Amino acid sequence: MALGFWDALYAFIQFAMVLSVWSYLYKDNIFSRISAQIVISISTIHFFMWNLQQVYVMGVAPIFSEGRILNIIPIVLGILVYFRISKKYAWISTYSYAVMLGLGTGAVLTTLIPTSIIGLIVSTVEAPFQGTSIVEQASGILLFIGVILSMTHWLFTREAKGMMGYAMKIGRIFLMTSIGLLYAQDVLWSQSLFVGASEIVLKFIRAVILGQEI
Repeated sequence: MALGFWDALYAFIQFAMVLSVWSYLYKDNIFSRISAQIVISISTIHFFMWNLQQVYVMGVAPIFSEGRILNIIPIVLGILVYFRISKKYAWISTYSYAVMLGLGTGAVLTTLIPTSIIGLIVSTVEAPFQGTSIVEQASGILLFIGVILSMTHWLFTREAKGMMGYAMKIGRIFLMTSIGLLYAQDVLWSQSLFVGASEIVLKFIRAVILGQEI
């Protein structure tokens, strides 16, 4: 269908923003800097308003509707953070930081270690025995061997020679393969962004400049 006035204006803004960002590929210029500032400003305001709404919905509103008086404590701690702006009273904000760091450390110690450390070790050891087919069992055995050999790459207490040297080299291959897969995922994600931006440009050219229906 043909675009209306406001749809065409919105498409033009998208088109201009994409081209201004792409202009950075040539060299740094005023258009790329303006587009970057616009994105940063809009994102800052968006997250500020979203967080402000969350404070009201999760903190302030339950005090009056459900009588959760204890919600005053995190609200006060959040307000104390802004004393960081003042040079004279910046020390007051340290109490809020201390509470946040303490709670964060406790949460990490109680959740990260059982799930991300012990859980991964257990799943790696059990992987060869959990497969329902030969392929899954072979994959679990390969995973277990890869983990062990990758760990030998970081052993610096003895010289890498003999069997240890071969184990370290094979472990390095496993590590490089994993890093390569992560890099490939990042490239694919970047290409998906490029494709999306290209579709915006093509949509503007077809609908606004050429007047074709889309």
